[in-house]
Amino acid sequence: MDIIAFVAGLIVGIVAVSIAVEFAWKKSVPEKTCKLIRKWDLHEVKNPLIAAEKLLITPPENAKVVVGTPSSFAKHARENPNVTGNYVVGVNKAFIFAGDIKEGQLAVVTSDEDILKDLRDTFYAWYKTREKKSPYVVQKGTVTIRGIVRAVFPYRDGYLMRISHEGGVVGVLIKDRMDVEGRRVEVEGQMLDPPFMNPQHITLLD
Repeated sequence: MDIIAFVAGLIVGIVAVSIAVEFAWKKSVPEKTCKLIRKWDLHEVKNPLIAAEKLLITPPENAKVVVGTPSSFAKHARENPNVTGNYVVGVNKAFIFAGDIKEGQLAVVTSDEDILKDLRDTFYAWYKTREKKSPYVVQKGTVTIRGIVRAVFPYRDGYLMRISHEGGVVGVLIKDRMDVEGRRVEVEGQMLDPPFMNPQHITLLD
């Protein structure tokens, strides 16, 4: 009888230990905080902060937005040419996009607190740094600037190429649209008032 009781107790002990180990193992598995999605809605994000190299979707009305390149969807956004990345971060979740923020774009949704904090900090670093405007100085003769094309959009009877350079921002007047957004260029021409430029030569540097 003592042997039977001993064996029974041993079996119960082994089962109890097994259950405890399994329970502890399950608790030690990290919680899944990231997921790859293609269907998302910016309105799901509370108090959204949007950082985009170029925004191609209408943001929620209560969103704060900073963009690297202006677009028709970012009329009230702050501009900062240093923006690199596309994401929306809110109170308890963030969408990190694989490319431009537009319908159908692949994204990672995350609720990881450390990631959310880093995204907010990065957003405000860009949001608080206002783009330096180029002071207009009358210059006679031909001038040459080098910079990055931030946008090309219709303007009057032609197009305006918006370039950020070490001196600030200048608008280059061109007749035909050029697909050079994000490219480095060198422009030689005459400065006009306000800080527009009538180009004589435009050279791609990359």
